[in-house]
Amino acid sequence: MFLEHRLKLRLADVPVDGSLTREEGWSGMDVQWLVTAATVGAAEHVVGLTVFQPGATHHVHRHPNAEEAQYLLLGSGIATVGDDEIEQHAGEIVFVPKGEWHGFRNTSGAPTVMLWTYGGASNLESAGYERREES
Repeated sequence: MFLEHRLKLRLADVPVDGSLTREEGWSGMDVQWLVTAATVGAAEHVVGLTVFQPGATHHVHRHPNAEEAQYLLLGSGIATVGDDEIEQHAGEIVFVPKGEWHGFRNTSGAPTVMLWTYGGASNLESAGYERREES
């Protein structure tokens, strides 16, 4: 029998963040904040899971205080890092250096599932979040 522990979470017990809005750059996405300061007391690490519905977009933005890694568990899409557009499929990871503009869009006809991390921050606020103005 496995014991409950303050450092162990079940994905099913972590709510989808309903506060993220299209106006702030979160379009058609369900985001769960798994490892953060609030969930397990993390000091410099965040792990999250995002489900991108077909056509969903995380608009170009940056985190001045954190680097990011994005691993696709299911599906595919286009990751933007700086001026590059990178075709990404399940089983592939894209790294985003600290402060680099980046985004993602699901270009497939099915949901895409991404597991991602921030290094150097314990939540979105400490990572920083700046959305790039669209031209």
